[in-house]
Amino acid sequence: MNELTIISRKSTLARLQAIEVAEVIKEKFPKTKIIFKTKDTSGDIDLTTPLHKMPEMGVFTSDIREELLTENADIAVHSWKDLPVDLEEGTEVGATVKRADSRDVLIFKKTSFKRKKLEIFTSSPRRKENLSKFLKKAFPFEISSLEFSDIRGNILTRVQKLKESNADGLVMAKAALDRLLSPKEDTTNELDFFKKDLEEFLWMVIPCSQNPCAPGQGALAVEVKSGNKKVFELLNEINDLEVFKDVEEERKKLKKYGGGCHQKIGVSIENHPLGKITTEKGLTPDNELIDKRSFSPFKKELSRLKNPVKDFFPKSKKDFKLFFRSKINNGINEIKTIKNSGLYISRASSIEKGTVIDLSNVIWTSGIENWFKLAKKGIWVNGTSDSLGEEQSKPSSLLKKVDWFLVSHIDSESKDKKLIATYKLVPEKDIEDLSKYSHFFWMSISSFKEALNRFPSIENAEHSCGLGKTFDELNKLYPNKIKPFLNYEDWLEKVNEAK
Repeated sequence: MNELTIISRKSTLARLQAIEVAEVIKEKFPKTKIIFKTKDTSGDIDLTTPLHKMPEMGVFTSDIREELLTENADIAVHSWKDLPVDLEEGTEVGATVKRADSRDVLIFKKTSFKRKKLEIFTSSPRRKENLSKFLKKAFPFEISSLEFSDIRGNILTRVQKLKESNADGLVMAKAALDRLLSPKEDTTNELDFFKKDLEEFLWMVIPCSQNPCAPGQGALAVEVKSGNKKVFELLNEINDLEVFKDVEEERKKLKKYGGGCHQKIGVSIENHPLGKITTEKGLTPDNELIDKRSFSPFKKELSRLKNPVKDFFPKSKKDFKLFFRSKINNGINEIKTIKNSGLYISRASSIEKGTVIDLSNVIWTSGIENWFKLAKKGIWVNGTSDSLGEEQSKPSSLLKKVDWFLVSHIDSESKDKKLIATYKLVPEKDIEDLSKYSHFFWMSISSFKEALNRFPSIENAEHSCGLGKTFDELNKLYPNKIKPFLNYEDWLEKVNEAK
């Protein structure tokens, strides 16, 4: 095509999303001239009614859809999560592009730190349902009440409303924030002021295991009039089929509960080099609590235990004691002096109770349990790899680049982080005879190596672990023989089924 007209909403974010799609098209079809159009929708005009109380589905998309039907535009670019689960006849989603981060992010006033009664802005029933449980454990201080209040307007407007209100925090899509912080056009000084505003807040990226996204969040839907063959041919060349399938599956799963922005349920599909992680969490219209998280390996043989289960180790996480920890005071003291840096904490026990970490630092944990344990120690955590592995779910600094440190034991290694060792692993003198077990789940490579050194025969047993660094290192030693599981509990369930 010689010329293509793209229409979107008028907001800065919507324009940036349209530009993002245009850049993908121009990369494939450099001679195509792109024309941008914008239009207000009913959802943009009515800024008082909470979204979940609006009578019409597609309040941000239907008005723009009309421009496609009348052929005033060739394609429309939407946030896919704004589209109704069931599209009306006449238009179709013809493509999507690489997906941005699907998680939510909370920004929080520094002056509200340690407040007992908190008010958080969000109009999403899904966020209200799932965050009411998560935040009480994620905040590094006890709260007596947590209230959620509706808020409307674009992202920039919502941040401004938070600044001018008595509320304490605001939840939004991280993809929206990331796009605004990395603009692809000159948008006056508006975004410069926005970035400065954000520097006044604490923030945390909320993991999908605790708060799965709205279906399609972070993905862009490219809508086109049905039967427009020329445009469909162009879109086929830019379509990210894997993202398309993931979003369709998320929407399909939500639809079985009823669909729509009224729902108190989130559905996320996360991609991992070993497979896909699917999370469904929230409350159904029948007041049924949903909390499902599963892992589907790409290689089906990795999902099944191969050998007969005679006996397994450990029976519980408390049994997993091959070492005791010897403190390293230099490392413990070094943490107290660090500012404006990133600290990746693989074990909550590597931080002494009472340790004060400067709030200018970004704190990231390996998993959600470590987040909650650090919160109990009074430490503000910014995010977690959610037990998916440091390499697969990298820590984020959100607003500024930081130098990263790995806080762990003295023999730990990292590709891109300087080590701060706060303890040394010292092998226990007496441990039980592990040679009698046929199946093992390992929580660290150091534990496996220590056990193998003492009981060489366990090399022939069946070994499993989580999806992160332990798997990578075990798989190097025994390629294609290590079974990955979502977590210890997932493995334990499979072992008990196989017995």
